[in-house]
Amino acid sequence: MGRPLPLPLLLLLAHICIPASWGLRCMLCERSGHCQEGECPPGQDLCRTTILRIWEGGEELEVVERGCAHREKDNRTMTYRTGVQIITLIEAVCGSDLCNQPKPGSSGDERYSRGCGYISGCPGPTGFHNDQTFHFLQCCNTTKCNGGPVLELQKLPLNGLQCYSCEGNSTHGCSREETSLISCHGPMNQCLKATGSKGLGTPNYTVRGCATPSWCQSLHVADGFSLIHPNVSCCTGNGCNHPIRDIQPRRGTAPRPGPAQLSFTFTLLMTARLWGGTLLWT
Repeated sequence: MGRPLPLPLLLLLAHICIPASWGLRCMLCERSGHCQEGECPPGQDLCRTTILRIWEGGEELEVVERGCAHREKDNRTMTYRTGVQIITLIEAVCGSDLCNQPKPGSSGDERYSRGCGYISGCPGPTGFHNDQTFHFLQCCNTTKCNGGPVLELQKLPLNGLQCYSCEGNSTHGCSREETSLISCHGPMNQCLKATGSKGLGTPNYTVRGCATPSWCQSLHVADGFSLIHPNVSCCTGNGCNHPIRDIQPRRGTAPRPGPAQLSFTFTLLMTARLWGGTLLWT
């Protein structure tokens, strides 16, 4: 019987005879195009999802890219203003095969971000909810105060106010039959009604629900519901935003309508220059 092969020689033979292990597999796609599985090159041990959003005049443009990233990458979010545009860049990374693929059944409606910035009403909460939508912005001014779990509407206590809720126009979504009375939660202690347009030639769009006083501004409503030149009114008292009590709401100041004027090239250059710096707005 022959002598067994030394361990170093066995390892060398295993390296020669067994194919090299495959690299991490990630979903690969550019600019919201069709995604496909792909193998990451050496040194890129993370999958990434990069989302660029541009808001202007109540309109939103979104670009999603998926691919591979170097191991030193981490999750990052930045938001900044340029002119009348609000630009947000979000990058999330993960370390298992195909972990950056879209979640099955995900509508993309739930979005969370944390960072540095300033919003009207800071420090404090700014929010809106009805029986279809929940928007909530919370800002604070101490170190790492924006940590902790994501806030859910159900965890906010009822505040005793009731408001009417609907989203749509007078014939679909906000008809008398589709408008319902709901109980308000947390700091959302005013009843809101907002009307505006989703675009040129489209019928008026109406939103009713519970809001914080700071949400009763055209900028929040325009961004939250993609409305052009919204008219916003808030009131106190149960059911005070009922359709039969409609009056001419006050005219709010909203961003000028129109598509994003900056080209993708310029926007991405600006983003690349500011990435990793101080967040200007969130």
